[in-house]
Amino acid sequence: MKTRVSAQLVRLSPSPEGWRAQIGENLCIGATIQELAGKLPSGFRAELLLPSSAVVTERLTLPRASREDLLSMAQLQLEKLLPYTAEDFVFDIEELGGVGEDVQILAVTVPLPELKATAEALRHAGKGPVAVGVYAVQLARELAGKGNVLALWLEAGKPFVLLASDGKLLWLEGLSSDPSSPDPGEVQRVLLGAELSGALPGRLDRVCVGAPEWVPALRAALPGMAIEEGALEPRLEMAGNWLPPAWAEEAAALTRKSRLVERLQWAALGYAALLAAGFCWLAFEKSRIAKLDRQISELQPLVEATKGRQNRWKNLEAAVEPSRYLIELLHQASKAVGAVDIRITEFQMNPKEFAFSAEASNVAEAIEYVGRLKKETELSAFKIDSPNPNILPNERAQFRVTGKVDGTVVKR
Repeated sequence: MKTRVSAQLVRLSPSPEGWRAQIGENLCIGATIQELAGKLPSGFRAELLLPSSAVVTERLTLPRASREDLLSMAQLQLEKLLPYTAEDFVFDIEELGGVGEDVQILAVTVPLPELKATAEALRHAGKGPVAVGVYAVQLARELAGKGNVLALWLEAGKPFVLLASDGKLLWLEGLSSDPSSPDPGEVQRVLLGAELSGALPGRLDRVCVGAPEWVPALRAALPGMAIEEGALEPRLEMAGNWLPPAWAEEAAALTRKSRLVERLQWAALGYAALLAAGFCWLAFEKSRIAKLDRQISELQPLVEATKGRQNRWKNLEAAVEPSRYLIELLHQASKAVGAVDIRITEFQMNPKEFAFSAEASNVAEAIEYVGRLKKETELSAFKIDSPNPNILPNERAQFRVTGKVDGTVVKR
């Protein structure tokens, strides 16, 4: 059987050979539920349809009341009619119609030992069931709209017959005749018993047969009756509730666990998607960085060439810049002397700086002279500095001036 992990609902129901499991459109056949349980995927919710051999039906006439009250009254009647206590069976009712001030119901009862034996494999595997129905009740629902119907089908090698009207189960009985060809007399006996007990509200409208080889026997038992042959499939929508209360709590826990697992799976998928997006982003950024590295590598020779030209220009600047000529510097140094008594005694120069020594008649004149040099716009390319003057024996002030090329100064 092909299954999908996402499928969460599996229906287990009787089949002509034994049991079958249905997941969507997929089917799996097995002789027992134990065999099927080993083939089914984990993490599913199971609906169980009980075989007709596991149920007991009782027709009851009760006072008209709400469904809850009818269930309570039916339970009291069943405790008197059946050899079980209230804790030993589960049941549900079909409301068949009113008779004066009363209402007729069909109580479909399942002994708890039968239910446990049928569902033991599922419960042992922790797979439910989360809902329990009766195959014959579901089949009667599928026959709605066909009037009063007799249906004959095979469950686990045994033939069963039911009477239904308007989709409600009226009568259910197993046949003891050969499964390959039902005894026409036994079919007539079933109909007679149903009529005598008041189960059939009117004449029979049609017969539905699950196996083509049964048609001749039914034509002999019911001459002139319309017979439909073909596979009889129960309705998918669950009708009735034969799930014990204690099992219902387990089913609710199983459903919560299933939903939690599903949420965790979605969370894991979301986390995986985020990781994938993160890795994609990292790969994109890595490609961008690699592209930038290639561009830098391509531009590196141009940068080195530009730096080389800048260095060569700096080396040539002293030769091509008029303001750094020796004669110009001497001129600026002499111009700043003015009318005061200052004599330049030594002058030195290289491409990056100049320096000269001088004497002034006093310290004040020396300091003022240095100040005039710093203000001289023609010397703005140099950083002028001068230590404190020295006093000579003749009381004159000796001082030294240095001017270093200032790379931060913008030429105007």
